[in-house]
Amino acid sequence: MRVFVTGSGTDIGKTWVTARWVEALRAAGQAVTALKPVLSGMDAVPLEETDAGRLVAAMGQPVTPAAVGQICPWQFGPPISPDMAAARVGRPLSLDALAAFCRDHPAERLIVEGVGGVMVPLNDRDLVLDWISFR
Repeated sequence: MRVFVTGSGTDIGKTWVTARWVEALRAAGQAVTALKPVLSGMDAVPLEETDAGRLVAAMGQPVTPAAVGQICPWQFGPPISPDMAAARVGRPLSLDALAAFCRDHPAERLIVEGVGGVMVPLNDRDLVLDWISFR
């Protein structure tokens, strides 16, 4: 099972749905991994309150910088769109790298939480919609 959770808007419920899904699968005795590969707004909240921190906690792991880094390698401080946040720090998002991170993950059950809706730009030519094709 490999799924991608997306939805337009901040606080629309992507993380809530992903975390509850992870918790339900774990309660049923199934191993599951959640990824939140891209996250902006890291400077605005404590680590355990970030989307990635909440997913780490849902997987039953301690919320540490290393654990968050395992599921969220593209972390950006400002709470702005991922393409703008990446450009601001000189680390453009690569669709190939994002897709490979998800596609090549060894987990049998994988839930990937996107960043915004399907039309959110990742860079000057790719959208979240393009990233969803990792499956």
